[in-house]
Amino acid sequence: MTQALANKTQLIPYQDGFVAWHEFGEPVSNREPLILLHGGHGSWEHWARNIESLAEHFHVFVPDMPGFGESSFFDSQFQPGIIEPMIATLNALLGDSQSINIAGFSFGGFVAIHLANQRQGVAKLALLGSAGHGGPRRPRGELLAWKEIHASGDTEKMSEVMRENLYQQMLSTYERVDSEAIRIHQEACIATRFRSRPIARPGGLAEQLDQYTGPILMIWGEHDVTCTPEYLIEKLVSGHSNRSKELIIDAGHWVQYEKPDQINTALIQWFESA
Repeated sequence: MTQALANKTQLIPYQDGFVAWHEFGEPVSNREPLILLHGGHGSWEHWARNIESLAEHFHVFVPDMPGFGESSFFDSQFQPGIIEPMIATLNALLGDSQSINIAGFSFGGFVAIHLANQRQGVAKLALLGSAGHGGPRRPRGELLAWKEIHASGDTEKMSEVMRENLYQQMLSTYERVDSEAIRIHQEACIATRFRSRPIARPGGLAEQLDQYTGPILMIWGEHDVTCTPEYLIEKLVSGHSNRSKELIIDAGHWVQYEKPDQINTALIQWFESA
């Protein structure tokens, strides 16, 4: 569905490579373009169930971040590998004076707040299950290794491993791990070259949030195993007048896939409001 909806995909040059930006919808008068950032071991299709609805309200741009999906890998370090190419290609695409809004999921939330602090004109943020919090996690179990299975060509076993890993970290029940989720996750894992975990896992989100004075909506799924939402609401939202929260009941980490209608409504209301 999202492939058919895409107006265009632009490969914006940077150094000796490029960043792939997928564009949906048309410019909307007096409304900032909306940038959607995917998570670690992800791609632009982390937003597969959201783009169509959001593109009815906003001009939407969804990159494969550097080292993910179709985009080139530039550097293993966060600043030269992710932030600098993201800002450069975003400005080449829209202009460095264009005001924007950003919604970031997981590692994309951590990227989003860094972009907001380093690029002028980020009006509002929405962070969904953002990485970088450094707080307690609630793991269900160890993720299963898949690279050797992929190399062996055993497609059935590969799907089983991806299904288990999606349940362990991304979705709240086995029943919601459908064939589309498995395809998106498997393709993204295979294409991933940038290692996000060593960068975001130690923390740093709170310090970045303190630097940004614009409005921030922070969203968590009730059963997100990558964090303890109640702890983060107290630590990151309470006492900050520019920060709002939403806890999505009966959802895990990949909250916008599991509860798309609720997330689409929340993001539309958030980014349309003054």
